[in-house]
Amino acid sequence: MMWVLVAALLTGASDAPAPPVLTAPAAPVAPATPGPLTDALALETAGNDAGALAALEQLVLSQPRWELPRLEAARLLLKAGSAPELDRAQAHLDAAWREAPENPRVHFLRGQLLEERSAPFDAIRAYEKAVGLRPSYDDARFRLAGLWAQVGDWLKAELHYRPLSKSKPAWVQVRLQLAAVLEKQGRVLDAEREFLAARDAQPTSPGVLRTLAAFYDRTARPQLAAKVRAQLAAPEKRSMRVLKPSKR
Repeated sequence: MMWVLVAALLTGASDAPAPPVLTAPAAPVAPATPGPLTDALALETAGNDAGALAALEQLVLSQPRWELPRLEAARLLLKAGSAPELDRAQAHLDAAWREAPENPRVHFLRGQLLEERSAPFDAIRAYEKAVGLRPSYDDARFRLAGLWAQVGDWLKAELHYRPLSKSKPAWVQVRLQLAAVLEKQGRVLDAEREFLAARDAQPTSPGVLRTLAAFYDRTARPQLAAKVRAQLAAPEKRSMRVLKPSKR
């Protein structure tokens, strides 16, 4: 599909840390000094994912009702992606969901797990829950929009790409994906507007320029396509060094 071709040029959104959220009354209160959790995550930052995971799972054993170490452990296991790690991630997420069902990050990570297991509609439901709990959860909304595009519901994909194009104007991939789903709806002028906005945001990006040129090819405008491709071949303009005035 066209959206896959666009996405291949780009990188996805990352899993951003979530701000604190209120949980159900039965959920435990996080310790006042989250030193062990911070220390575990510092190991990941240093490139020691295995050590970070071991520290997090040790923290889970000592405080089994604290959901935050479970979420971070699940995230690390999802990075590995093999079947045993996915099963362990699900166990952590199931436990975190029991303790903090209103934490949107629980549902975001469940969505990622379900994507790994090739269950797009279940993943959609998880991401919808995450966005419902936190409408500003841009990473969840981005994945949700992509899944709606993947299953061919262009209108629902647009519904989620629209707010992202406003809240994350620097995410040029949002503009390109929005343009792609608009084109799929037959709204060529609206799609062109978004492709041009992406070009304006990153005027020298080869991926953006190639995507715009391909759009002009598809819409039978070869002269415009050639003009865009010429920008790919054009040498980069070098600014002249400003000389100081002569003292003579």
